Amino acid sequence: RGITLVEIIIVIAIIGILASTSVMMIGHLHYADTQKVVKTLDSTLDQLQVKAISKSGNYYLYIYRLNNGYYAKILSDNLTAFDGTLFDDDGTRLSNTTIKICQNGTELAENDFMKIAYTKQATFDTTNTTVQTILIDGVPKYSIQLVYDTGKHFVVTES
Repeated sequence: RGITLVEIIIVIAIIGILASTSVMMIGHLHYADTQKVVKTLDSTLDQLQVKAISKSGNYYLYIYRLNNGYYAKILSDNLTAFDGTLFDDDGTRLSNTTIKICQNGTELAENDFMKIAYTKQATFDTTNTTVQTILIDGVPKYSIQLVYDTGKHFVVTES
């Protein structure tokens, strides 16, 4: 009566398999989260370009950080300073703070933003665009390169 050594070894082996599986799944979740951020930013840049070309007025994409994560929002207001009434959690949530979003290599600080704008000719408005490379520092790292002359943006996997 009692537990034999073989039973203990079998239980330890089962716990080891479960633990290694859960660690691998966490890695896949971070990978999926990073890809979601990249796809959301890529499609939001496309939306901004279409709005800038087809609608009257100017539109700006703001990527900003609050205490609980990163957000994106397209607005018609040309802001030069952080406005807590406009930059709220009603924007498109990109991620929490486990994935870092950097502007030209520097992580966005809390209550800070980057601004991207297009001209009517579908090129980037260099006077109102404050970023040329958006780095998404997750698993793996991605960057979105903005080509000012052509108005195109490219997603690049960082090594």
